[in-house]
Amino acid sequence: MPREIGKNDYFRSVIINAGLDRVLYEMGYEIAETAIELFGDLPEDHPFFQQLTFMTADDIPDYQRLVQRLQGVDYADVPEEDRPSIIRLSFAYVEPRHRFGLLTDDLMVRIVEARQAFHDGIPDNLKDDIEIYDPASYTASASLLDNVVFGRLNSKHADGAEQIQAIVLDLLNQLGLYKEFLSSGLDFQVGTGGKRLTLAQRQKLTLARALLRRSDYFIFNRPLTALDNTSRERIARNVLALKQDGTNSPAIVWVLADTALAKLFGRIIVFNGSTLAEDGSYDDLIEKDGLLKELVSG
Repeated sequence: MPREIGKNDYFRSVIINAGLDRVLYEMGYEIAETAIELFGDLPEDHPFFQQLTFMTADDIPDYQRLVQRLQGVDYADVPEEDRPSIIRLSFAYVEPRHRFGLLTDDLMVRIVEARQAFHDGIPDNLKDDIEIYDPASYTASASLLDNVVFGRLNSKHADGAEQIQAIVLDLLNQLGLYKEFLSSGLDFQVGTGGKRLTLAQRQKLTLARALLRRSDYFIFNRPLTALDNTSRERIARNVLALKQDGTNSPAIVWVLADTALAKLFGRIIVFNGSTLAEDGSYDDLIEKDGLLKELVSG
């Protein structure tokens, strides 16, 4: 529904009557151009794609062709079948998160007015498909966290999500609801091979499944490549703290995707191809002008 709503006749009539059709098309076109420029050459499993809400890695080639075909074409001359594909990119745009500088105060006011007009005249066949945010009701189409905080987290502060989650978890524990929330997550149907999850979610889930086992050895081979550096470090620290708590201290071998995390480990082994290049503590190796120092500095 979210990806197809731009083709809905009623929705399009509201957007046109509000004078937003051209504005949203131009915004979507700029988003497409910027995304192609920034991410067009990246591999499909690059963690940057986890931050995109308006386009997937699989969408990039299609939009490359579309942008090339529509370059320099005035909105009035854009084929009707191409307009929804461009306009829909603007629907998932969040200024504090994507920061392309596309939302003005005037445009935000016009969008809110169009939203009200949409709900005031919504036809009966769409009422069951569109759920309105209501402070007094549970929003079934939103996540549990969104329902608790009644909104989305602002990414302006790097650790904002962690702070909010810590507050929410503390609140759930106080109310005795944490186990119920956890059970709801465990009941989620992830699909065959986890296809209903993002790549980052699949990687985190795979790591968690491994950690449930009691073992003398854990070997992690670049387990979190889809995550950003901050998330990788936070999870690595948590894993090491969990497994080195004194009750059960297994050996952990971790093949790093981010060499900056080497500082977390007691012994570092550096390979140059298939050849052992360095072996020692992080402090000792970083003092040398060797391969580890070069990798960390690079």
